[in-house]
Amino acid sequence: MIRCKGFVCGCGHSGTTLIATILASHADVFLPFEETNVFFKWTPLALYRYSKLKQAAIGAGKSVLLEKTPRHIRRVDRIRRLVPGAKFVMPVRDGRDTVASLTKRLGDATESLDRWISDNTMVLAERGSTDVLIYRYEDLVNDPEATIEKICTFLGLSFDQSLLDYHRNPQRWFTLDAQPQHAALRNQQVNKPIYDGRGRWKTELGQMELKELTEGRGKPLMQAFGYV
Repeated sequence: MIRCKGFVCGCGHSGTTLIATILASHADVFLPFEETNVFFKWTPLALYRYSKLKQAAIGAGKSVLLEKTPRHIRRVDRIRRLVPGAKFVMPVRDGRDTVASLTKRLGDATESLDRWISDNTMVLAERGSTDVLIYRYEDLVNDPEATIEKICTFLGLSFDQSLLDYHRNPQRWFTLDAQPQHAALRNQQVNKPIYDGRGRWKTELGQMELKELTEGRGKPLMQAFGYV
């Protein structure tokens, strides 16, 4: 029987894959190593595909089903309606580092900035919801044990030190990615001990994006999450 149904979502490049990989190493957790985007589908199809995930989890003898699709931040209310009792884990990350990382991936700084603002506006709107846990990527880097233990408690999982050794059992994400070099890099990153991506903005972020995050449209979010 599945006793917890969890969803990891938020802005891409904020640590969603990292925390999903860590949690997937828990003995009670079933997590598909792909972004299913299932709740963007027609409702009967979404329910059918999610039921297949539940069957797979039960067949594997797992009691907790987790799914990681960052874009599901845009479908939180729909998931609540279709999956009673769903819980949501939402990492946030310094907008400067996230936008720098997204820009390297997407090749479009404006699109990356807009995405961080849009997605994290939706994350912030969920602050205080009892079925949502929001945490900062930087806190995971600084104190992984305490942060992972807090997430485990939220999901009803026991915490074990072995979760910090998740990288000893490498997993493959992004196998269908259209950019093989990006896929290889991301797989390499998430299969190492917790990757410290803090401060990359200092050499990679454009001045326009920096100003928008610290003085312009992004400033209220950066303040709300404690980055400025």
